[in-house]
Amino acid sequence: MISIKNLSYATDKQLLNSISFELKRGEIHGIVGVSGAGKSTLLKLIGGFLDYSEGRITFERKKIIGPAEKMIPGYEDIQLVNQDYALDSYHTVRENIRVQAQHLTVEDREAMIEELLELFDLKSVENLKAHQISGGEQQRLALARALAKEPKVILLDEPFAHLDVHLKSKIVQYFLKLRKVRKTTLLLVTHNGSEAMAMCDTIHFLRAGKFTRSAKAEDFYFHPTDYFEASFFGEINQISRNRKKLLFRPNQYTLQGEEKNELLLNFKDVVFQGFYYANYFTTNKKETVVLYAEQSLSTIQKVYLFDH
Repeated sequence: MISIKNLSYATDKQLLNSISFELKRGEIHGIVGVSGAGKSTLLKLIGGFLDYSEGRITFERKKIIGPAEKMIPGYEDIQLVNQDYALDSYHTVRENIRVQAQHLTVEDREAMIEELLELFDLKSVENLKAHQISGGEQQRLALARALAKEPKVILLDEPFAHLDVHLKSKIVQYFLKLRKVRKTTLLLVTHNGSEAMAMCDTIHFLRAGKFTRSAKAEDFYFHPTDYFEASFFGEINQISRNRKKLLFRPNQYTLQGEEKNELLLNFKDVVFQGFYYANYFTTNKKETVVLYAEQSLSTIQKVYLFDH
């Protein structure tokens, strides 16, 4: 559906360098990296809002072109939701959604509006103008507007930044349902790898303008390339072992095992986190280690790591 080949983009410095990947119909991909890595720029290029320096982007085998060649940038079937929101400030919340659903019959349009107002918890502010609602509500309205358009592709820039846990979970489930029922294709960028792991078939790690790795969520979580990459996908431990750096997650251990996998520990503290306890230790080399468990591990002096 979307194909990116050797895509590069530069201003006064090189932001993206030889990016290539394909996004098929109904797939969900995520791009993870630090702020300023070029994630948002990549979405704007794919959406047709910037002109790329080198390479090629195609959507359904037709070239995506930017504002230098297209009088009105963007594409109806590709909806970008970024931090600009692009709302009609002096229209009400309901009107903002309605204008994006003009392709539907009146009955279906009103049903769509009600569904989206409910989904994004905007019912209580539906008659307020867009400039009168909070930043979090504006973000949710921008998401609702994109969905009302029923595009083939949705590009999401940090879509869950202002959402509470309950609302985020509800919206994630809706996106997954869209993918299943309508075969909607999604591409999201985030610095929070946990968000990408919850949704994405494939995750691309963007570092210094390049994709350094493209893999499934489980591979990023359990088999990270290095500490920097691993830290984006959850808490990670790093210790020295046999003159090498060993990475392991707080749940990658057992209380019984083989001597070769033994790790001696000194208990320091425990923090209750709801459905688990975070137990903090130091090794004999003064390295900090955190282990997750269903209870305090204050009496534990050694654990056994999984084979690496």
